[in-house]
Amino acid sequence: MRQFGDFCLLGHAQINRVRWDECISSAANSLVYAKSWYLDVATNQQWDAIVYGDYEFVMPLPFKKKMGVRYMPTPPFIQQLGIFGPQPADEELCDAFISIALKSVSFIELNFNWMNHLPAKAGYEIKTRTNLILDLKPGYEQIRLNYSDNLIRNIRKAEKAGLRFNSTSMRSVIKLFRDDRGATIETATDEWYNTVDQLYNVAALRNAGSCYGAYNSSGVLVAGMFILKYQSRYTFIFSGNSEEGKTYGALPALIDYFIKTQADESFLFDFEGSDDEGLRRFYESFGAVTSNYVHLKINQLPFYLRWLKS
Repeated sequence: MRQFGDFCLLGHAQINRVRWDECISSAANSLVYAKSWYLDVATNQQWDAIVYGDYEFVMPLPFKKKMGVRYMPTPPFIQQLGIFGPQPADEELCDAFISIALKSVSFIELNFNWMNHLPAKAGYEIKTRTNLILDLKPGYEQIRLNYSDNLIRNIRKAEKAGLRFNSTSMRSVIKLFRDDRGATIETATDEWYNTVDQLYNVAALRNAGSCYGAYNSSGVLVAGMFILKYQSRYTFIFSGNSEEGKTYGALPALIDYFIKTQADESFLFDFEGSDDEGLRRFYESFGAVTSNYVHLKINQLPFYLRWLKS
């Protein structure tokens, strides 16, 4: 443990997990990504922390090492981290947390959450990133009024094809992804797939994770998705599709099915993105609105090591 005034820089084993999770659960900007169990899985327990006061504000510090150099990336399947507490973190507080984080790493490439206000400062490369969320409280009929024409056409194609919706397994959703987009994504390694599979398993044990599937008239799975429920938010963590699923609008219809079954609740549906123009338009077709966050990059590596993270 290293003390810096009211701030403590803690190693992983020094974190009081009960106090940590209490802080995250009661935070104004609480997100499942910052819960200790989620961080453990997503980082393979490679995260430390900065704690302000008596766990009043906290910041998880995910880390990796490359050629002996310790750096801070945004882990897979985590959209937003940063500082969590009872109120938004202003520029001064954010700068204090970041300054202490830089005492443990020399390179940061981290997504902060929508309630963190980062200062414009030399050496801070800040980019706004896109998230889209849908309020389910108005009810399905009201939500559907904001669907795009193209989305409605896809839903009708699924209906005409006789698609049916039910639960499925995480392994089945992963296989759909592997056989489709997985072959073109460099980060889709065995470790990456194992991480999302473990996230589902741990979430399911906590009654927080569910997988839903779209099946054709022969009972074959053609699309699937993993949804995580935490507090008042459903988060769209992962999905898989097939060529047949694309032909019949299976994934749009599956999301519509989920919205229909969960609408009227005081929940948000969090699409988890996206900066990708095509995905952004797709999520907006449901009537989702932006709730952006920020990405911070700081490179204080010695000049002879900067190529490692250029």
